[in-house]
Amino acid sequence: MKKSLFLLLLSAVIIQGCSNARPNLPDLPSLSNEVDLHKDWRTSVDGNFGETSERFSLVAENDKLYFVTDQGTLYTLNQADGDEIHEIETGYAPSSGVTLQGDSIYFGTYDAQLVAVSLTNKSVLWEKSLSSEVLSEAAYAAGKIAIQTADGWLNVLEADSGNTLWRAKQDLPALTVRGTSSPVIANGKVVAGFADGQVKAFSLQSGEELWSYAAGKPEGRYEIERLSDVDGRLVVKDNVVYAVAYNGTLVALALETGRPLWQRNIASSVGVAVNGELLVAVDMKSNVIALNAKNGSEVWKNSDLLDRDLISPEFFGDYVALMDRAGYVHLIDLGTGAVMARELANEKNVAPGSRMLAHKKQLFILTPDSDVTSLTY
Repeated sequence: MKKSLFLLLLSAVIIQGCSNARPNLPDLPSLSNEVDLHKDWRTSVDGNFGETSERFSLVAENDKLYFVTDQGTLYTLNQADGDEIHEIETGYAPSSGVTLQGDSIYFGTYDAQLVAVSLTNKSVLWEKSLSSEVLSEAAYAAGKIAIQTADGWLNVLEADSGNTLWRAKQDLPALTVRGTSSPVIANGKVVAGFADGQVKAFSLQSGEELWSYAAGKPEGRYEIERLSDVDGRLVVKDNVVYAVAYNGTLVALALETGRPLWQRNIASSVGVAVNGELLVAVDMKSNVIALNAKNGSEVWKNSDLLDRDLISPEFFGDYVALMDRAGYVHLIDLGTGAVMARELANEKNVAPGSRMLAHKKQLFILTPDSDVTSLTY
């Protein structure tokens, strides 16, 4: 009876994704910064950035920073100083981050729409009604847009019109973690992770399924124990797909065939980061683990930030940046795994509102108190 009640309560916390239901974070160990990590600039905007930090994204291109708030306002800021260049009020309720291609920017909504906006004309080019809410950003390649919806559909559309080219459906388990992985387009393939633990590749042109691999394998007596979602961001580097499942498998797959190259027993609900031969993952306890991306062997492991609800890692110069639920950004040395510096993303001690984005010497973060912050060192 006690176990059933615990599992029921845990299910409610996972499904709701309610931050105020989470336990207090443990105290941070004392640290004397060895790197001068500090605020570069901070800009206030008109809204917040979604339910979870993994859902909203920023795009840095041509010395500009692009993003959308939950109020439906698209912003373009100058990367150097945070000054506003453009502001477009779209009237939609975005539920995911943006995808930029040329003059067009795309985002999904809670009302099951994919919206395309012209930055030059400051107007909506088209909107496409989908089957369910959109909980991750789209992918673009070769004039096509790939987007997943919360009910298990993968959609590929014409980027200039929103017309559907093909769709693929993966049935949902009885219980899933709220969220979806973002598809990746590479080498003429659309690669996507699903709530049942499957990672699949499809032909971008035809929608034909090319291969499938069970990264997450549902196991256990209770539904909560069988959660196997692939919700973290997929990464494709050098013809290798890196995927991690909620119930404990981090796997590297050959892009062309789906053949597993290596796998490790690491459970995570957030994505991994890959740079050269180094892969960094964050497990469910907020251990930070660096692996050799070629063979999966462990390079180092850092447990200084246990239970601090870290979001996806981001390579930032000679370091990897991690941000916790209290709003602290931590820099970890790539060679040793030691924490070298920490800094609040802003003065209000709030959780992240987006994944972090490192570009050149700046680290950009959206926070739920309507601020965009640039850190540098």
